[in-house]
Amino acid sequence: NIVQTYPAVEYDFVPNHMKLKVGDWIHFQWTGCDTNPANNDGEGTDSTDRSNIVQVASRNHNVPMVSSDESSSGWLFKDADLRALFAWAGQDPALCQTYDELRAENPDDDDLDRDPQNCMKLNAASAYFDGGLIKMSRQGIFHFMSSRNNNFSNRGQKATISVEHLVPTWSLAVIGVGAAFGVAAVVLVILKVAANGNPGLASCMG
Repeated sequence: NIVQTYPAVEYDFVPNHMKLKVGDWIHFQWTGCDTNPANNDGEGTDSTDRSNIVQVASRNHNVPMVSSDESSSGWLFKDADLRALFAWAGQDPALCQTYDELRAENPDDDDLDRDPQNCMKLNAASAYFDGGLIKMSRQGIFHFMSSRNNNFSNRGQKATISVEHLVPTWSLAVIGVGAAFGVAAVVLVILKVAANGNPGLASCMG
């Protein structure tokens, strides 16, 4: 538990705060263990470690976002199928049992948590997950967590990805103003040269 692992943590994303630019790529992957000694592992089937990614509105939240939350924060993964892949950690929902089915077979809570068909605990997921290369295509701050390793106030496997434009907005403004002054200066130089070569034009310019 958290006391046994102190000053480290039980589970974490590495890095747990990544700063990127639009157009950067991330290779999402992680590995767990199937032979973690007794009392060292977290939730789910004994001796196993598993992780997944579900987006949350902030690192103070512990309930995954749903489609209606999109307007307030935006999605890290715009594609719903990709979000499902990371949430299920590659499990096939068709091969998983519902909560009612699991409860009917496992009156004891511990047995329910450890049931190999309890996909809510990621028990049917592989120890290794490869989410592939994902391109960061939108600006924003995106928070996410593992829904399995987040059941106590002192256990939270969470992370943040901050994505900025390749050139910050304030830089674009500076560039725009500088370009405008540059064009104005060029025009004045051209007029000055033209005036020097044409006295009539110089008298018109005053």
